[in-house]
Amino acid sequence: MVTVKVLQVVGFKNSGKTTLITGFLDLAKNNGKTISTIKHHGHGGALELPPVETDSMQFFNHGAQSSLAYGDGVVQIHMQNNTGNLDELIELSCQTKPDIVLIEGFKKAVFKKIVLVRSQQDWETLRELDNIVLVIVHEGVELKGINTLDRSRLDDIYKWFAKWMAGETNESI
Repeated sequence: MVTVKVLQVVGFKNSGKTTLITGFLDLAKNNGKTISTIKHHGHGGALELPPVETDSMQFFNHGAQSSLAYGDGVVQIHMQNNTGNLDELIELSCQTKPDIVLIEGFKKAVFKKIVLVRSQQDWETLRELDNIVLVIVHEGVELKGINTLDRSRLDDIYKWFAKWMAGETNESI
């Protein structure tokens, strides 16, 4: 059961998801919040892993269900997980006891989400998603009947996020 505050950032490739999350991370840190992030690797194929010669990768490649390496306050973990179950990934990320979990991708998940829209065509697909709380549009995109923020209005977007972190937003569009 997820008890941490969760927010998804979704959109198509090159819509600005990573840039937005990076800004949210800085804002949260400046406000004393801790955040874990989860990224859906949607580029096809397996993730790029450390060199096979490392001890942790040798263990992993010889069948370890998980392989953790620790050094200088940082834990690196590689795990077998064929389900891609987002709830399991959130539970795993909560081991660090974050205030917030930000998720990039996993469009079909049920959590509150910010949608980044590059074009009217993007919106035609993305508007069907559940729990949209904010729509951010690229320059020149106008969506009739929908409250949006322009991607260039970072101050307004960060104000929205600060209110969301504090629980002060109307979490629906």
